[in-house]
Parts: sequence; C-alpha cells; structure tokens
Amino acid sequence: MSAISASPVEPAILPFGSLEWFKRQLASTPDRARRTAIMVGAAVLCVIISMTLQVPELSVTAYMPFFMSKESKFLTTLTGVIGLIGLTIGIGVSLLLYKFTYGHPELRIPGMAIAIFLGMWLSRVFVLGPLGFLIGFVVTATQSVGEAVPSPELLVRGILWLWVAIAYGAGLTVVLNTLFLPDATGPPAHLPKPKSFFVSDAFTNPAHVHFALKVTLAAMFCYIVYMAIDWSGIHTALITCTFIALETTGATLHKGILRIGGCVIGGALALFTIVFLMPHMVTIASLVVVVACASAIAGWVATGTELISYAGLQIAFAFFYSVFQGYAPDTDLDNVRNRVVGILFGLLVTGLVFRYIWPERTIDRLRDALRAALRQLARLLEIPRPDVSIEKTKAEADALIGETAKSFDQTRRYVELTQFEFEESPDRDRTSLGNLETTLARADEIFASAKSLVQGGERNDERQDQTRTALLSEIRAEVQRLN
Repeated sequence: MSAISASPVEPAILPFGSLEWFKRQLASTPDRARRTAIMVGAAVLCVIISMTLQVPELSVTAYMPFFMSKESKFLTTLTGVIGLIGLTIGIGVSLLLYKFTYGHPELRIPGMAIAIFLGMWLSRVFVLGPLGFLIGFVVTATQSVGEAVPSPELLVRGILWLWVAIAYGAGLTVVLNTLFLPDATGPPAHLPKPKSFFVSDAFTNPAHVHFALKVTLAAMFCYIVYMAIDWSGIHTALITCTFIALETTGATLHKGILRIGGCVIGGALALFTIVFLMPHMVTIASLVVVVACASAIAGWVATGTELISYAGLQIAFAFFYSVFQGYAPDTDLDNVRNRVVGILFGLLVTGLVFRYIWPERTIDRLRDALRAALRQLARLLEIPRPDVSIEKTKAEADALIGETAKSFDQTRRYVELTQFEFEESPDRDRTSLGNLETTLARADEIFASAKSLVQGGERNDERQDQTRTALLSEIRAEVQRLN
C-alpha cells in the first residue's frame, strides 16, 4: 500500500481539513519546544536591550529571532551571515541612490522598480538567491520611506540605526541558537560547490524575467496607489508583494493565505494587548511577560511544517509592528488596522497579477517533478551493474534513494499546492490532476519495491531480474504518458 493511497493529501489552506490536521501540525516535540524557547528568549532579550538602550526600530529587532531561526545551527548561522551581507550592501546602495532620488520622485520610483526587478530576478537565477532578494528588498524598502523624513541628515541616521537594529537582533539569534540548539544527528551535510554564480538557465529561461516583472508590477502598483491616496500606513502592501512571491501561482497564493492568517492572529493579539493590557503596564517586567506569551504562540507555529510555519512569522510580524511604535505604551489602534489592510491589499494585487499575467501553474511543475522522479526511479532499478564493485554500488544506491525520496516529497508538495489553482481551471485539469495522483501513488509503490530489490537482493537472481524488467517497462510507459 503506498503512502499516497494510505494518507490522502489534505488541503494546505482553508478548509484545512479535519481537527486531526490541526493536531498533527501543532503537535509537540522536544525539538519544537526547544526551538520555540530559543525564539522566546531571543525576542525577550531584544526587547529588554532595545528598551533599556533606546535603540530605534524595536519592532524589527524583536522580529529577527523568528526570521533568522532555522532547523539547525548551520542553517541559522548561514542565514545570519547572508542576511548581514545583504543588509549591508542594500543599505550602502540605498544611501548612494539617495544622492539622486531624495526629493525627486521622478527618479525614486524608477529606481525602486529597477531594484525590485533585479532583486527578484537574482532570487531565481543567483546561486545564493536569498542574498539577491535581500539586497533588492532593502534598497526598495528604504527608498520607499525617504519622503517621510524631513531632512537628509535624519534619513541617514535612521537608516544606519536600522542596520544596527537588524544586525544585533540577528547576531543575538545566531548566538542563542549556537549555544542551545543541539548538533544535528547523523553526518554533516556537504553542500556541493557551485560551478557558476548563476543557475544553468539563468539567461535562457524567460520565466525568470517574467517572474521579476510580475513582482515589480504588483509592488509598484501598491506603492503608487497608497502614496497617491496619502495612506502610507498600509506600506505593508509593498512588503507583501515581495515576500509572498514564489515560483508558481499556487505556492504564491498559499504563502499569501498564511501571511494574512498569521497577520489576523497577530493583529488580534496586538489589539487585545493595546486595549486591555497596555493601560495597566507600568514596568518593563509586564511588557516582557506579554512579549514572551505572544512570542511563544508565534514560535510554536513557526517551528511547524512548511504548511503552517510562515504563518508563525506573520503572527510575530503583526504583533510587534502593531505594539511597538516607540518606547512608551502605544494605544493607537490605527496601526493594527493599517497593517491588516496593507497585507490584504498586497495579497489581492499579487494574486491577480500571478493568476492572469504569465501564470506559472503548479500542475505543470507537478508533471515535471513526477517525470524527474520516475527517471530517478528507473536509474535506481538499474542498480547493481556487473562492472561496479559492491561497495561502490551500495554507496551509489544510498545516494540515489535519498535523491529519489526528495523528488517524491517535492512532487507531493506540488499536489498540495494545486488546490489553489482550480477555482477557475477547466475540468480537464482536474482530470489531469487525478491521473497524476494515480501515477504518483503507483510510483510510490514501485519506489518501495525498488529499495527492497537494491538493498536486499542478489545480483543474479532470475526472479528479481524479471521484476526489475517489468517495473522498468511500467516506468517507461508512465514517462511516455507524461511527455
């Protein structure tokens, strides 16, 4: 019985499924509790340090533990290093651009558009895609707030303080994860050395340019609209357009739903805090307790699977950005409203752009991923070969089994994301998805048989050879059907 047929794929968005789905996604594990505790501790320390030393941009600093924390020490440290490099380069470029764009919207708007385009294009074609994205986003975000600052001197001071706020929050997060997160079990992963700074189809695949243009269109449309109506409080619309954009329409909408869901929860927590708790807070101790409670909720969700983890980041984002507007208790409810409205506006614009302009449909990615998984499965069934030693055969089989398992996991992920794209899709796509799920279920059964053959059989067993031949014929027929 295959894993697919035994555990049917459940929707990744509303309706989420049964209560059991929520229980599985929010289930407690020792690793999850430890990572959540680290996030809570880091957020509390950031609040105490920033409030004591009056470091500006407290909300950004408090959000860093959630944004930077990853599953392992290595990934957290790598994220921190890449983030610091991208932040430094982005702020340096933005300060240089201000010599030409400050007070000149006719130059600032095209400059922002170019920065978004390059950042999103690099996020797809650069080997270190997050670095390219971060540089483009930092330049765009800092340029977008320039007109709200009355003098160039205050603008430069504010941007440099932003660097400090992000850098020390990220550094503190890396230190705490290094101290308290246990070492990963098993041998350390060795990252392959890239042969080039760019992916193989960086300059030949038009989808990369189309993607960057779509994000640029959505983000700049939101920026021009909220500046034209003089409602800069909904600037989270621009942030939403850049952060939820992913490789397919389904993945983008999935991330957008998680963003708005997390924002609503975080905004509700902030609203409760501002209305009922803030009027009674007289010491930093009471603030620390509130921050710890909200951080625990956000951290628990953020340490879940990728089906819900991004919602946890948004809970923290909405809560901190709504509650921390200075060093004194804030009772202005407009901030909560503006954040939610901005995110909704950005989600709507991005969803429309990605659905109707050069759509990259998840079901097409599903076909490609399934085809690649089947070809890997065929290679696995061809092991062992008579001219290869037993030791080398075992190493080759183990590596290929790992790669094939990852390919099947990615294929299942695409099956989940197709739920977002069928509201207006023709019936033939629903039928096609059903056929693809059937093929995936059968391929999963073949994968289990192939692992058994490769790991436990003799080279010259006639019965096993007949089984291999039959399975290979079935795989080739499925690949041909997918072409």
